Amino acid sequence: MAVHGHFQKVVLESDCQVIIHKLQAAHEIQDEVGVICRNVKRLLQGIGECRWHHICREANEAAHVIAHAMSNWNESVIWFDSPPGFLVNQLQLDDVTALTD
Repeated sequence: MAVHGHFQKVVLESDCQVIIHKLQAAHEIQDEVGVICRNVKRLLQGIGECRWHHICREANEAAHVIAHAMSNWNESVIWFDSPPGFLVNQLQLDDVTALTD
């Protein structure tokens, strides 16, 4: 979506520190995950600025809320300006958790 939407700045967050380290690595990593990370980097080459951040699992519950809510949907959903109502409270909780860690 970031590539096709012509985004110029992208911040990708994950609670998987291993993946983030491999995405941040300057050298290529030759394992299965390294191959996937290399493909991700290749896909995102057209974006002006792309950063990778690790976020602790406790501050990333919103991702789990979205995954659970979308598991029953058969179509793609994209939110640009504001999150859906079911997610607002969790985003606020995640923000507080991130600030206290």
